[in-house]
Amino acid sequence: MRVAHISDLHFGRLSSAHIQEDLITSIRTAGCDAVIITGDLTQRARRSEFRAARAFLSALPKPLLVIPGNHDAHAWWHHPELRIFNPFLRYKKWISEDLEQNISREGLAVLGLNTAHGLTVKGGRCTTQQIERVYDYFLRQPPDAFKVLAVHHPLLVFHPSKELDVARKGAELLRAAVECGVDVVCAGHWHLPHIEFCNTTPGRILVSVAGTATSDRGRFSHDGVNSWILLEKTSQGIETQYYIYAQETRTFNLTEHTRYLPDGQDETIA
Repeated sequence: MRVAHISDLHFGRLSSAHIQEDLITSIRTAGCDAVIITGDLTQRARRSEFRAARAFLSALPKPLLVIPGNHDAHAWWHHPELRIFNPFLRYKKWISEDLEQNISREGLAVLGLNTAHGLTVKGGRCTTQQIERVYDYFLRQPPDAFKVLAVHHPLLVFHPSKELDVARKGAELLRAAVECGVDVVCAGHWHLPHIEFCNTTPGRILVSVAGTATSDRGRFSHDGVNSWILLEKTSQGIETQYYIYAQETRTFNLTEHTRYLPDGQDETIA
C-alpha cells in the first residue's frame, strides 16, 4: 500500500511555472494508492488561488484526502468577521465542504483532522472531540490496515523544530494515535521536511512532516527546495521515499529511501 504525502502548495506563490504539472507526473509515475495533502493549498485564501488549487486537485490520482491549513482561512485584514465566524468559507466553496475527510478502503484507513482555526494566526490546536474521533475511527479499522492520521500542524517538537509551531494538545492526539495502532502521522506547516520514528508513550509511531511541494517558501536548509514523500507499508515495516525537485530537468528525484522496522533497527535502502 503506497501513499503520496504532499503539503504546503501555496498557490499564489509557486516556485516555478511548471512545478505543479511535474509533481502530478511524479506522483502518477510512483503508482500511489492514495494521495494525502496536509494543508495550505493557498497563499492568501484568494479566489484565484483556490481555483488554481482545485484544478490541480482534479488532476491528481484518486482517492485523495485534503485538509485545510492556516493559510486557507480568510485573512484577518479582509473580512475579519469571516475570519472569526466562517474562516473556511472559500475553502468549502472551492475545495470541499468536509474539513475532516477520511479514506476507508481495503488495506487503507486515513483520517484527516483540521488543526487550523480562525482565531489563531499560525499555530494550530487539537480538540477533545478530535481526540475522541481518533479512537472512534481507528479502533473500527482492520488490524492489518495501513492506518494514517493527517493534520496540518505537527503534533510534537523534534530536534530541528525547537522554534517552530506545534498544535496545542498535540501530544494528547499523538498518544491517542499510538494507542489506536496508527502507523503514520502526516503533517506539514513547517516547510521543513522531517521523517522520524518517535518513541512515545505507549509505543513507537512514524511521523512524516512534508516540506513545501510547489511553493518558494522553504525554511532554513530547505529554502528553495520542493519535495514530497512516498509512504509504503510492507510486510517488513514502513518505507519512506523522499523526492526533491530539480528545476533544470523538471523532475522530482529520489533522494532518500529508508525502511523503518518495528524493532527499531531502521535501515537506509538508498
